[in-house]
Amino acid sequence: MATGMLAAFRRTVIPPNHPCRKMFLSNRLHQPQEKDNERSEKIPAACAITCNLRAGIFIFFTLSGGKTMARLASQAKAGFYPTPDKVCDLLKTKISFEDGARLLDPCCGEGKTLSNLAQQSMALTTYGIELDHQRAQRAKSRLTKVLWGDGLTEMKISPHSFGLLYLNPPYDTAINQDGKSQRLEAQFLRRYLGTLQQGGYLVLIIPYYILKHCAKPLARYFKIQVLGFPEDEFLPFKQCIVVGRKQLLAPREQAIQIESHLVELSDMDPDEFMDSVFTLEDMAPIIVPVTSKPLLNFTANKTDPLEAIPLVRKVGVLKNLLEDLTPKKNTEIRPLTPLENGHLALMLAGGYMNGAIEKDGRQLVIKGVVRKSEKVISVHENESGEGTITTRDQYTPTVKVIDMQAAELLNVQ
Repeated sequence: MATGMLAAFRRTVIPPNHPCRKMFLSNRLHQPQEKDNERSEKIPAACAITCNLRAGIFIFFTLSGGKTMARLASQAKAGFYPTPDKVCDLLKTKISFEDGARLLDPCCGEGKTLSNLAQQSMALTTYGIELDHQRAQRAKSRLTKVLWGDGLTEMKISPHSFGLLYLNPPYDTAINQDGKSQRLEAQFLRRYLGTLQQGGYLVLIIPYYILKHCAKPLARYFKIQVLGFPEDEFLPFKQCIVVGRKQLLAPREQAIQIESHLVELSDMDPDEFMDSVFTLEDMAPIIVPVTSKPLLNFTANKTDPLEAIPLVRKVGVLKNLLEDLTPKKNTEIRPLTPLENGHLALMLAGGYMNGAIEKDGRQLVIKGVVRKSEKVISVHENESGEGTITTRDQYTPTVKVIDMQAAELLNVQ
């Protein structure tokens, strides 16, 4: 720790067939070695590596004075870094909305930031997406509609349907199926570009050194300004704000120039970066336009059980399904031929004709039962006094009849 401060904690999930898995067979503690970085500065190399081969998870501790953000807390809360209240309050003074504008936050957390921005008007509709179920439930009390799920893979959203895209994505790296790492910030930006209408505004909050990973789409699709966080808020995670208005594709030479400038900014030291950009206090005011295109689709590919259960009960689908799956009692018997008196007597005694009947104005309530008893057939006794008794089970049909007019109870055997 004396050689530098803890600047990165990276948790990377490596596929089982990835060649890197063969490199780590046990937990090891490596001696720090001096290594040149891309700007030819001497920094200590990785000093500790732990691995879990069964889970396929490798954790790297890096000791350096470089610009990589500490990731321990990020992994514990899935890269969730809510916008500081001070930054949100400053944004409220710089952003205004036309009535009827729609706002989208694909990583809304508990929905506090978007709901605070939308307090300026009651005519705004706010939409959020959140991976964590508990945070999504809290956000539903603040935003117009919130979807629970993975914002990268599980959402279906109509294109060009929002006037403001507020994006504070997870600060993390994901490994794709090819074994290549990709920044989640860049993946979220590319995924939700299409949801923003022409002339709509993007507010992107990321660590400034991630600008180079997002440089290409920002340079091609937006007219942007890069702003630093207030100094006291900038220090923990080195965040910046990119405010951009969506436009048609920029000319190629212009896009290359802007992309190069963003890469240059991301390679600066923190102090040099803050000296090269304006802060949020200097942001030019913007007006988020109303969206004329209807929002036809805003759904998730999976269902939230807490929402599904009340709906199922309300529409009666479960009740109808259970009724269809449960065999119905066969209370009606249709004989192939007319019944004889003996058949009727057996049915009457067996209880198949229980209930109220009426004939010629006479109302009766009948109930048939069959009682079991034992009848002695023979008794045999020998000279020693021992013997046998032979019995036979006897079933006696009985019909109880209530005459409703006479108020009488009859037993027929």
